[in-house]
Amino acid sequence: MKQFFTALAANLVTIAVCVVAFILIGVGIIASAGARAPVEVRQGSVLIVDLDRPLSDQPARLEARSLFDDALQPGGMALSLRAATIGIRAAASDDRISALLIRGNVAGDGTRSGFAALRELRAAVDSFRVSKKPVHAYLVTPDTRSYYVASAASTITLDPFGTLMLPGLAAQPVFLTGLFEKYGIGVQVSRVGRFKAAVEPYTRRDMSSENRVQTQAYLNDLWSEVKSAIARSRGIDTVALQTLVDSQGLLLPADAEAARLIDRRAYFDVVLDELQRTATGSSTDSKTSGRDSARASDLDLLLDRPALPQIPLEQYAPLAMAKERLYSASQVVAVVYAEGDIVDGEGGDGAIGGASLSRELRKLRRNAKVKAVVLRVNSPGGSAIASEQIQRELALIKQQKPVVVSMGSLAASGGYWIATAASRVFAEPNTITGSIGVFALVPNIQTLANRQGVTFDTVKTGRYADLFTIARPRSEAELAVLQRGTDAVYDAFLQRVADARKLPLDSVRAIAEGRVWSGRRAQQLGLVDSLGSLPTAIRSAASLAKITGDYDVQEFPRLKSPTERLTDLLEDKPAPVAARHGVADMAQAATEVAAEAVGGNSAAARLGRSFVRELEVLLRYNDPRGVYARMPYILSIH
Repeated sequence: MKQFFTALAANLVTIAVCVVAFILIGVGIIASAGARAPVEVRQGSVLIVDLDRPLSDQPARLEARSLFDDALQPGGMALSLRAATIGIRAAASDDRISALLIRGNVAGDGTRSGFAALRELRAAVDSFRVSKKPVHAYLVTPDTRSYYVASAASTITLDPFGTLMLPGLAAQPVFLTGLFEKYGIGVQVSRVGRFKAAVEPYTRRDMSSENRVQTQAYLNDLWSEVKSAIARSRGIDTVALQTLVDSQGLLLPADAEAARLIDRRAYFDVVLDELQRTATGSSTDSKTSGRDSARASDLDLLLDRPALPQIPLEQYAPLAMAKERLYSASQVVAVVYAEGDIVDGEGGDGAIGGASLSRELRKLRRNAKVKAVVLRVNSPGGSAIASEQIQRELALIKQQKPVVVSMGSLAASGGYWIATAASRVFAEPNTITGSIGVFALVPNIQTLANRQGVTFDTVKTGRYADLFTIARPRSEAELAVLQRGTDAVYDAFLQRVADARKLPLDSVRAIAEGRVWSGRRAQQLGLVDSLGSLPTAIRSAASLAKITGDYDVQEFPRLKSPTERLTDLLEDKPAPVAARHGVADMAQAATEVAAEAVGGNSAAARLGRSFVRELEVLLRYNDPRGVYARMPYILSIH
């Protein structure tokens, strides 16, 4: 019977995919009727940084997207953080770029557009300002994340009918315990670490006191970084800024201008007029690069100002990245991205597969041209077995060549586990890391099934033969068996950290307990070597490898286009073990539709995404032993 329903479901999914693919292929063929010309960088161009496009720790896309890709994913993909920062810095010395414009509101959830990523983007904007070219920020209803980046601009304009939303930071976890109880789903846990709060959404209706303490401490560190950066750029006192935040929170344009948080109140056309004059003044040479020839019809529509030369960062960044590459170099520093939940198997969108990433690392270990490896971690952790599998491959690389870890917005629990193989670890001050602890989740549906008239019976040859059944709750003896396994994994985790950081085991035990730390606090505790960005980590890796002369920086694993992902889906091969399942896809699609209806960054949209994200996390719990090294999901900060 199970095989029948499985086969039926598989056939229905295949039919649905084929129908959708046929429609998309038709759209792609129609779209491909027009030729895609190379991107133009016209003299006097304004570089547009659209905060609406999420920043992701992923390999940069150097090749141009096809029209078919655009048909499959018309909204575009997330922008690689490294490509974005390289693009902005390159634009500072590019005579064809006359100014930089920041607009929109930061979009991103989970691992995308985290505060550490925004800090790197902001630093790139700061470096652009050194060139003395104008940096304009046009804002309508900026939130804290958006204003954090925009405050680095030389001129900040707020729409006369806008609002500066600067109320501070808040974290609001979603708890599913009541929902599970309502439908008769039971969850039992074993865990090690007083602060290991990843199980709380399924076992509590509110935050534990320990989780509240660690969340408050991390938010304080994060807010301190944001507040200091804003105050420094705007030339105001942090105490005065905090007073404004506490007394008003939402600042009307006149109040924001009086507080010197913005430079003026004006409409967008006023900003465009100024950019037009700047561009005209720098357009002394109308020639363009032969490699960067025209596609003005697309670019003109971006700011709805045909006479204003302009180029979005997502189109300029690949040009800058291509010029950055040294293809003929005989020495390579490999940057490997580990972004998303760590899962057993092949992984998938938003998930790091233990098998797939280990395979990638083995190739780099055997590649004689690769002299050092930089692992960029942006992960809350996940499967303990997959984390250990990845850590082992990194340890083997370290025996032959340096391994340097660069922590992004998030490198906690399993994300920290894999970092223990590094020769050196870098983090941003507002990275979230630590969370050294483990847990096991054991669900059961006995009450749910019984309510529907479904019952179970068991025959077994050993006392614990049905230990992992979901048909009933576990006994105290069975929970003790699970706890022993959880304790053993935790002890191994502590030992990995003690060996890697050269710390006494008791010292590690004291700062572990599943507690989350900011990057700055982690450095003070000895969990991180230095504060620094991804470029800093790359330079450190080259130095540790004693590379002399030029070297190329290559990124792995290669990013697949929407066309390639569709092809993989249609091929006759098993789906990735932890790919996003149909239920999660449907839930995510429903949330996106709702978010579009009520506003992509509205409170309702954020709540909907938080709810769906917790459900997706459950779908990615696939560790064979059922033991996980994962942090509490507190990145829903607004």
